[in-house]
Amino acid sequence: MKKWLNEPLLHFLVVGALLFGLYSHLNPVEEKLADNVIVISAGDINRLSASWAQRWDRPPTEDELKGLIDAYVREEVYYREALALGLDKNDTVLRRRLMQKMEFLSDDIADLNTPRETDLQKYFTDNLDKYELPGRVSFTHIYFSYDKRGEQVIADAEKALATIREDETLHRAPEKGDTFILQYDFAMEEPAEITRIFGEDFSNRLFTLEQGSWQGPVMSGYGLHLVRVVDKVAASTPEFVDVVNQVRSDWEVDQRERINREIYQRFRDRYEVIIDLPPEASSTAMTKTSGGKPS
Repeated sequence: MKKWLNEPLLHFLVVGALLFGLYSHLNPVEEKLADNVIVISAGDINRLSASWAQRWDRPPTEDELKGLIDAYVREEVYYREALALGLDKNDTVLRRRLMQKMEFLSDDIADLNTPRETDLQKYFTDNLDKYELPGRVSFTHIYFSYDKRGEQVIADAEKALATIREDETLHRAPEKGDTFILQYDFAMEEPAEITRIFGEDFSNRLFTLEQGSWQGPVMSGYGLHLVRVVDKVAASTPEFVDVVNQVRSDWEVDQRERINREIYQRFRDRYEVIIDLPPEASSTAMTKTSGGKPS
């Protein structure tokens, strides 16, 4: 019974019934009206007036309210005439809008679920990689250009490294190499940013270097670099309490996506889908389905 009560589709049906019941209560109709009768109820007028007040921060005047009602009637007239002409058929924009409304209902169902702390803690444990704090590094470098030095670039870099290591007080020496188009000093940069600038190989190598001494050469997309790591912080996992708000937000997004998938699949299972592919597309689909070997 408890499992049945937790079914997303049941929630969907209950919410739909409540919305329908609320609408019927606010818009009572004694009997079915003819298709050529348009009723503007007190509930409709209150809704139009409230929408105006929310936008303009004041209630509408008598003339403005009359204008709102006239616009509502105009919209209803065109809507009914469009349906009568069948303009809703094969309308991609309308189909997508109705689909979007169904997805909004699914989202409303997901929003009814309030996570317990144990749910959030489990989600945090199961998705630690989402919340890992990346390592950071501060470094300075000396650049050696392939274009300028050609085949001599490696020998020049190694020779400069040997000379620099003899002076332990030399903590920064861009003048020992070539002019670099970016800066020579980087402070507490994360791997993603270093990768964006120098490339993944340079970033990976940089985080393995010891702190406090000149090392290299390290290759990048620009050329070679002698590097001195000034400071380095290893990657770490935060405490749950420090990221609980982010965990809750991620949990809600995942729940919404899961419930949307489940509701769609239940609806989808009610239909038989027949796809009549043209010969060319059918041949392509067959080739892909059979792993490149037409059956």
